[in-house]
Amino acid sequence: MYENHTTLQVIGQIIIAVYFICMGVKNIRLWDMNIQRIAVQNLPAVPCLLFGFAIQFIGAFLLLFDWHAKYGAILLITFTILASTLHHRFWEMKDPMIRTYHFLLITNNMAITAGLLLLI
Repeated sequence: MYENHTTLQVIGQIIIAVYFICMGVKNIRLWDMNIQRIAVQNLPAVPCLLFGFAIQFIGAFLLLFDWHAKYGAILLITFTILASTLHHRFWEMKDPMIRTYHFLLITNNMAITAGLLLLI
């Protein structure tokens, strides 16, 4: 586990994995809100959430245990892009404050994706 990694690489990989695990747990606790957010977009909410959580947790645990970490990073990149385009459609928001907030979330997710790309 973590062979040929520097200490900083190990720390960074663990931080990314723990971040996705914590966010997944938080979003499971907000199940009803997430069902509503997805249903508004005329998508099958429960299958979408289950698929998203599966990708998120599998990817995060692959990174955490450094077992096929590249595949874990690819899963998390896929999850981040899908979740961002589904939940943070700032270009459709009328309220400037809400639009700016979701734009910030998209740019944060771009930075997270860039960090994941470094693991591939």
